[in-house]
Amino acid sequence: METLVGIIAGFLQHVPGVLAFYIPALFGTVLLRERGEGYRLKAGLWFVLGFGSIIAVHIMLRSVSVEQVAALVGVSLLQMAVALALARLTVYRLAD
Repeated sequence: METLVGIIAGFLQHVPGVLAFYIPALFGTVLLRERGEGYRLKAGLWFVLGFGSIIAVHIMLRSVSVEQVAALVGVSLLQMAVALALARLTVYRLAD
């Protein structure tokens, strides 16, 4: 039972990060849905600036060593993937 509670607690610990990454993922996904080259550039800027600024703030606030930075970037990449999947699901469900 303790193992299950530990797994659930570990999962819930990463939910705020996913929600933070969800905002730029949602805007970028919406812009990718639009037609035209200018929209792709704007979507790319949302992804790069949004995700990059969140990771930069995390690194400034929490990381001290190279190992911590590497772990934070790895976890952030997983959180970004989940946020992008949720944003894509949301955008395509609302658009159809």
